[in-house]
Amino acid sequence: MLAPFISEAVQIRLTGGEPTLHPEFFRIFEEVTTHDAWVTVFTNGRWKNPEQFVRRVRGRRHFSGLLISLHGADAASHERFSGVLGSFAETVSNIRLAVGSGITVALSTVITRYSWDELETIVEFGRELGVHHIAFNRFIGRPMPEIEPSQEQMRAAVLRVQALAQAGAAVKFGIGVPQCFVPNDSEGCLAGVAYASIDPWGHLRPCAHSPTVIGSLREESIYELWQGDAMTAWRELMPSACTTCAAYSVCHGGCRAVQELRPGGRDPLRGDPLARYLPPETVHELPAQVRPRALVRLRPEPFGYALLGQGQILPVRPEARAVVEACDGSSSFAELAARFGQGGLDLLGELWELGMLLD
Repeated sequence: MLAPFISEAVQIRLTGGEPTLHPEFFRIFEEVTTHDAWVTVFTNGRWKNPEQFVRRVRGRRHFSGLLISLHGADAASHERFSGVLGSFAETVSNIRLAVGSGITVALSTVITRYSWDELETIVEFGRELGVHHIAFNRFIGRPMPEIEPSQEQMRAAVLRVQALAQAGAAVKFGIGVPQCFVPNDSEGCLAGVAYASIDPWGHLRPCAHSPTVIGSLREESIYELWQGDAMTAWRELMPSACTTCAAYSVCHGGCRAVQELRPGGRDPLRGDPLARYLPPETVHELPAQVRPRALVRLRPEPFGYALLGQGQILPVRPEARAVVEACDGSSSFAELAARFGQGGLDLLGELWELGMLLD
């Protein structure tokens, strides 16, 4: 039942928990990398046999890289979150091993009360490690006051990430932050709309954070579950007031999963609907000599195409196809700009900012 779905997927992310602990991890990894979808492994970077792990994943067809959890600039802040003494040194050592072996590595950092004020240091450390970028995430889960930043700390952290992005740092928001909390560059969640999660028991969930089980893939096809009442109800799990907000089309009302996990069913970062919304301006300069590869699939639509990326959908006009198909790693941004002009350059910039291009 999964084969047709996998054949249409743009990205597959192997995640957990810790996916590399699964006794058949390599068999699963080797199977999914035979399909026409980019494969990312989201891991804590603490592998039983690091050299073997790196050797078996690198170079596989459609393997786009590792997303590794690193939750602080030092052992103290990281291990407050991981709860495992020595995990910081182990993870950092394996990041160096993977990067040194030619694997693209990005970092996933949850903002906590122990790391909210050291984001610049984390970015500098990531640069020294040679990672591709850092995704800063809000905490998603049941209340953990000993870990979560205060509202003031979180607001300051979001503004720090925003400032780092505007300064040209390789950072992004991994999980959307409601625009009513503080204006930012994050995108609203498309769980249940552009992607979903399959747990180790074959259950379909809207996302890996959500406790909602849509159904079993052992009993129904993914197409039946995707169009069914349970998924429709989850998509509509949003306060009606959010739909009146001027920023609703950007943030989609916040995180549904955290809403499910919190007392009172409310995203703690959600405020009052905005009457007006002006998105922050962040200008990213394209690296002229980088030869980008598109991580998208083109789906024909009446208006042109929908670019299906990593949990993202971007509608484009028919003429965009030539620009996207030219992003095959053979031409630099400078060469593409000369070929397609300002219109093509604008599209390239948007794709680059959305993470739809890999360098």
